[in-house]
Amino acid sequence: MPIDDINRQDLKIHQEKPSDETQIMVKEDVYIIVTQAFCPNGHNLVGHGSHSFDGYPGICLLVKDESHEGLVELSPFHGDHSKHGPEFPDGVKVQVLCPVCRCAFEVISPCTCDHGELRSIYLSPKRQSAHLMAVCDVWGCYHSRVIDNNEIFSEFVDSSWQD
Repeated sequence: MPIDDINRQDLKIHQEKPSDETQIMVKEDVYIIVTQAFCPNGHNLVGHGSHSFDGYPGICLLVKDESHEGLVELSPFHGDHSKHGPEFPDGVKVQVLCPVCRCAFEVISPCTCDHGELRSIYLSPKRQSAHLMAVCDVWGCYHSRVIDNNEIFSEFVDSSWQD
Protein backbone atom coordinates (compact mmCIF):
# COMPACT_ATOMS: atom_id res chain seq x y z
CA MET A 1 0.00 0.00 0.00
CA PRO A 2 1.49 3.36 -0.94
CA ILE A 3 2.04 5.02 2.43
CA ASP A 4 1.90 8.52 0.90
CA ASP A 5 -1.72 7.95 -0.18
CA ILE A 6 -3.02 7.68 3.38
CA ASN A 7 -4.03 10.83 5.20
CA ARG A 8 -3.15 9.47 8.64
CA GLN A 9 -4.05 12.75 10.37
CA ASP A 10 -7.73 12.37 9.39
CA LEU A 11 -7.89 8.55 9.41
CA LYS A 12 -9.79 7.09 12.33
CA ILE A 13 -10.24 3.38 12.90
CA HIS A 14 -13.51 2.37 14.54
CA GLN A 15 -13.77 -0.53 16.91
CA GLU A 16 -17.47 0.22 17.20
CA LYS A 17 -20.32 -0.92 15.02
CA PRO A 18 -21.15 1.56 12.22
CA SER A 19 -24.32 3.64 12.57
CA ASP A 20 -27.61 1.77 12.20
CA GLU A 21 -28.77 4.39 9.70
CA THR A 22 -26.28 3.30 7.06
CA GLN A 23 -26.77 -0.45 7.48
CA ILE A 24 -23.08 -1.20 6.88
CA MET A 25 -22.40 -4.75 7.99
CA VAL A 26 -19.24 -5.86 9.75
CA LYS A 27 -18.76 -9.61 9.39
CA GLU A 28 -16.36 -11.39 11.73
CA ASP A 29 -14.76 -8.02 12.62
CA VAL A 30 -13.07 -8.03 9.21
CA TYR A 31 -15.43 -7.24 6.36
CA ILE A 32 -17.34 -4.08 5.60
CA ILE A 33 -20.38 -4.99 3.52
CA VAL A 34 -22.48 -2.21 2.00
CA THR A 35 -26.11 -3.33 2.08
CA GLN A 36 -27.69 -0.12 0.80
CA ALA A 37 -26.39 2.75 -1.34
CA PHE A 38 -28.25 5.69 -2.84
CA CYS A 39 -27.95 8.10 -5.76
CA PRO A 40 -28.43 11.86 -5.21
CA ASN A 41 -32.14 11.41 -6.03
CA GLY A 42 -32.62 8.61 -3.48
CA HIS A 43 -32.70 5.47 -5.65
CA ASN A 44 -31.21 2.41 -3.93
CA LEU A 45 -28.34 1.06 -6.06
CA VAL A 46 -28.06 -2.33 -4.36
CA GLY A 47 -29.61 -5.35 -6.06
CA HIS A 48 -30.54 -3.97 -9.49
CA GLY A 49 -28.39 -6.53 -11.27
CA SER A 50 -28.48 -10.30 -11.41
CA HIS A 51 -24.97 -10.99 -10.10
CA SER A 52 -24.18 -11.70 -6.45
CA PHE A 53 -20.95 -11.63 -4.49
CA ASP A 54 -20.75 -14.44 -1.93
CA GLY A 55 -24.54 -14.29 -1.70
CA TYR A 56 -24.77 -10.50 -1.37
CA PRO A 57 -26.23 -8.30 -4.14
CA GLY A 58 -23.89 -5.85 -5.84
CA ILE A 59 -23.90 -2.06 -5.98
CA CYS A 60 -25.13 -1.14 -9.46
CA LEU A 61 -23.81 1.87 -11.35
CA LEU A 62 -24.33 2.98 -14.91
CA VAL A 63 -20.85 3.65 -16.29
CA LYS A 64 -20.32 5.52 -19.54
CA ASP A 65 -17.40 6.71 -21.63
CA GLU A 66 -17.30 8.31 -25.09
CA SER A 67 -17.96 5.05 -26.95
CA HIS A 68 -20.19 2.84 -24.79
CA GLU A 69 -22.06 2.43 -21.52
CA GLY A 70 -23.22 -0.41 -19.33
CA LEU A 71 -24.43 -1.53 -15.93
CA VAL A 72 -21.53 -2.39 -13.64
CA GLU A 73 -22.15 -4.30 -10.42
CA LEU A 74 -19.54 -3.61 -7.76
CA SER A 75 -18.82 -5.99 -4.94
CA PRO A 76 -20.52 -4.81 -1.73
CA PHE A 77 -17.41 -5.93 0.23
CA HIS A 78 -15.28 -2.84 0.76
CA GLY A 79 -11.75 -3.48 -0.51
CA ASP A 80 -12.87 -6.22 -2.93
CA HIS A 81 -12.26 -5.11 -6.52
CA SER A 82 -14.61 -7.68 -8.03
CA LYS A 83 -17.09 -6.30 -10.48
CA HIS A 84 -19.45 -7.68 -13.09
CA GLY A 85 -20.38 -5.97 -16.33
CA PRO A 86 -18.72 -4.29 -19.29
CA GLU A 87 -15.04 -3.43 -19.26
CA PHE A 88 -13.48 -0.08 -20.10
CA PRO A 89 -9.80 0.66 -20.80
CA ASP A 90 -7.80 1.22 -17.60
CA GLY A 91 -7.15 4.89 -16.96
CA VAL A 92 -10.11 6.24 -18.93
CA LYS A 93 -12.30 8.74 -17.08
CA VAL A 94 -15.91 7.56 -17.03
CA GLN A 95 -19.22 9.08 -16.08
CA VAL A 96 -20.74 7.43 -13.02
CA LEU A 97 -24.53 7.56 -13.19
CA CYS A 98 -27.54 6.16 -11.37
CA PRO A 99 -28.94 3.18 -13.32
CA VAL A 100 -32.51 4.28 -12.47
CA CYS A 101 -32.61 8.05 -13.15
CA ARG A 102 -29.24 8.53 -14.92
CA CYS A 103 -28.21 11.40 -12.63
CA ALA A 104 -24.48 11.91 -12.11
CA PHE A 105 -22.91 11.37 -8.71
CA GLU A 106 -21.49 14.49 -7.09
CA VAL A 107 -17.76 15.17 -6.82
CA ILE A 108 -16.54 15.34 -3.23
CA SER A 109 -12.79 15.74 -3.82
CA PRO A 110 -9.95 15.05 -6.23
CA CYS A 111 -8.70 11.46 -6.07
CA THR A 112 -5.16 10.74 -4.93
CA CYS A 113 -4.59 8.99 -8.29
CA ASP A 114 -4.25 12.59 -9.66
CA HIS A 115 -6.45 11.82 -12.68
CA GLY A 116 -9.92 11.38 -11.28
CA GLU A 117 -12.41 12.68 -8.82
CA LEU A 118 -14.04 10.88 -5.92
CA ARG A 119 -17.81 10.60 -6.45
CA SER A 120 -20.22 10.32 -3.53
CA ILE A 121 -22.63 7.43 -3.14
CA TYR A 122 -24.83 7.90 -0.12
CA LEU A 123 -25.19 5.13 2.45
CA SER A 124 -28.42 6.43 3.97
CA PRO A 125 -31.78 7.27 2.35
CA LYS A 126 -31.40 10.74 3.93
CA ARG A 127 -28.44 11.32 1.57
CA GLN A 128 -26.20 13.12 4.06
CA SER A 129 -22.49 13.76 3.57
CA ALA A 130 -21.91 12.23 7.02
CA HIS A 131 -22.71 8.77 5.59
CA LEU A 132 -21.21 8.05 2.21
CA MET A 133 -19.00 5.87 0.10
CA ALA A 134 -16.67 7.52 -2.39
CA VAL A 135 -15.43 5.93 -5.62
CA CYS A 136 -13.02 7.28 -8.23
CA ASP A 137 -14.34 8.02 -11.72
CA VAL A 138 -11.21 6.69 -13.43
CA TRP A 139 -11.67 3.09 -14.58
CA GLY A 140 -9.13 0.83 -12.89
CA CYS A 141 -8.47 3.19 -9.96
CA TYR A 142 -9.38 1.45 -6.73
CA HIS A 143 -9.04 4.40 -4.38
CA SER A 144 -12.22 4.55 -2.34
CA ARG A 145 -13.43 5.18 1.17
CA VAL A 146 -16.41 4.63 3.41
CA ILE A 147 -17.34 7.50 5.71
CA ASP A 148 -19.81 7.03 8.56
CA ASN A 149 -20.76 9.59 11.19
CA ASN A 150 -18.35 12.05 9.51
CA GLU A 151 -15.37 9.76 10.20
CA ILE A 152 -13.47 7.60 7.76
CA PHE A 153 -14.68 4.13 8.69
CA SER A 154 -12.57 2.38 6.12
CA GLU A 155 -10.10 3.42 3.47
CA PHE A 156 -8.58 1.25 0.79
CA VAL A 157 -5.90 2.87 -1.35
CA ASP A 158 -3.75 0.01 -2.60
CA SER A 159 -4.19 0.33 -6.35
CA SER A 160 -1.62 -2.37 -7.07
CA TRP A 161 -3.83 -5.20 -5.71
CA GLN A 162 -5.56 -7.14 -8.47
CA ASP A 163 -8.37 -9.73 -8.54
